[in-house]
Amino acid sequence: MIILAVALTFIAWQGWQRLESQQQRINELAQQAEGSATQQAVSDLEARFDSGEAERDEALQSNLDELRDEFASYRSDVDDTLGQVLDQLSQEQETDDRDWLHAEAAYLLRLANQRLQLEGDVEGSAALLRTADARLVDADNPALTTVRGEIASELAALDAVPRVDRTGLYLALNAQQERISGLRLSQEIEERAVTSGIEQPPTGTFQRQLARFGQELKDLVVIRHHDEALEALVTPEQESYLRQSLRLVLEQSQLALLNEEQELYETSIDKALELLNGYYDTSREEAQSVISRLQELQQAQVKPELPDISASQQELARFIENRYASRDQSGGDS
Repeated sequence: MIILAVALTFIAWQGWQRLESQQQRINELAQQAEGSATQQAVSDLEARFDSGEAERDEALQSNLDELRDEFASYRSDVDDTLGQVLDQLSQEQETDDRDWLHAEAAYLLRLANQRLQLEGDVEGSAALLRTADARLVDADNPALTTVRGEIASELAALDAVPRVDRTGLYLALNAQQERISGLRLSQEIEERAVTSGIEQPPTGTFQRQLARFGQELKDLVVIRHHDEALEALVTPEQESYLRQSLRLVLEQSQLALLNEEQELYETSIDKALELLNGYYDTSREEAQSVISRLQELQQAQVKPELPDISASQQELARFIENRYASRDQSGGDS
């Protein structure tokens, strides 16, 4: 029994050893098989990636080539068109150099008319007319003699327009306003209190007191005879209002001067002279000097009559129109 038990144990141990050996072999085979499949999958993925990248690079290169071809074609078309335009402009400039001078002169004449009518700028308009005449001289066309004759007439008319020194007139009015502030009025301003010459109360008999009182009253009251009615005294408030009114009237004349309103300018100075003669002491030399200067300033022309300088512009416009009309007819005949 012991021998049999030992034999069975030995047989079981050998079977266990064989079983473990087989299991290890099976595991090794399984690992080898799994590694081989993974490597194959990775290889397949790398092959697909390389193939996709190549296709993408090929498509991108194809698109870039198409864009380069389109851009080169577009640039060529633009260069051709630009060259044609430049050639056409060059030909027109070579054949019509004087047209540019005519157009520039017409623009200068139109600008001269606008400056004279809207701004009353006589000197600026004359300068523009002279510049336009110089452009016509450069054009060297005998047919422009009529236009240049009109320009010469208009320049002479502008030279005859009297120049207005508005700054000087404005400052002169301002100086007279300051002088008026120091002039005296023709009437008393402050009301004076009436005082009696009786310094001591009357004494003595009643007759003596009455006689003395009558003498004091005679010395106090002075009777003057006037053929005309006397004017009331001017109060300080009235004096302030009078001087303020005169100042505003002169400021109104200055505003009319700047706005070129001749009638308002003259009317404002006339109102100032009326206030001076009516309320100020004109017997004094200072007042007479101010009145004389204001009368002189009143004669100034703040808005002189401006001439019409549109004849040259109209004449040049007709010349240009006839020039293009004759050119079209010659082109149609050919």
